[in-house]
Amino acid sequence: MNIFNIEISEKIYLPIIIIAVAFIFDFVINIFLNGKIKMNKNLTKHEKRSRETVLILLKNTIKTVIIIIVILSILQVFGVNTSALVAGVGAVSLVIGLAFQDLLKDLLVGASIILESQFAIGEIVEINGFKGEVISLNLKTTKLKSATGQIRIISNRTISEVTNYSLCDAWVKIIVSVSYESDIKKVEKVLQELFDKLNNSIDGLKDKIVINGIESLSSSSVDILISTKTNAKDEYDVRRKIIKQIKLALDENNIKIPYPQVEVHYEK
Repeated sequence: MNIFNIEISEKIYLPIIIIAVAFIFDFVINIFLNGKIKMNKNLTKHEKRSRETVLILLKNTIKTVIIIIVILSILQVFGVNTSALVAGVGAVSLVIGLAFQDLLKDLLVGASIILESQFAIGEIVEINGFKGEVISLNLKTTKLKSATGQIRIISNRTISEVTNYSLCDAWVKIIVSVSYESDIKKVEKVLQELFDKLNNSIDGLKDKIVINGIESLSSSSVDILISTKTNAKDEYDVRRKIIKQIKLALDENNIKIPYPQVEVHYEK
């Protein structure tokens, strides 16, 4: 190429053109995928999260393929025999595949999880006895973050059973224990007045807080069951807020919450 009577080698301008075309192609592909994988209002949260996860995976996979093609194209510009290189890589890949069978299992299971929409980023799941929010999902590993902050990285090949708590609303069930001397009608009235206020003030509730009735008569208390629904992600936060307000309301109305007591008798 000759510009302003200056001869520029193709080894200089061709790599620049290849990289520019790759950027444009990647940009167009991203726009196309965003248009194809639409997030409309009729989709459930699980479907939206699954589509977002698939979208991220597709973008990353296509970007990787583009980078490989760009590298091979630039090498070809510099006279490298890419056909022989690809053939050599294929032979090496076969050897690597035999040596890293566990990695291949991870990739296959990871692809299955994503394609079957078993769970997606942002959902609350339990895998191998560990419960937490999915913060990362790729073809090799899945990362979960528990409610107390621990992060567990799980190899996809070890995932056999998954409990997905985000596919439906989570039940929040709380036992309110009061003493046998308490007036049950008064207790229920105090609780109902409290819940009428909380139903409009606690974020994350999916249903009204209701008094289900007396759950049991234990050795030292009358146990009243209350329940409501919330998102799996908000379950613990909603539970803590309700329990706090119940304690304040019972204290304000002089309703005793029983606790273990020991009677000591002295012989004369």
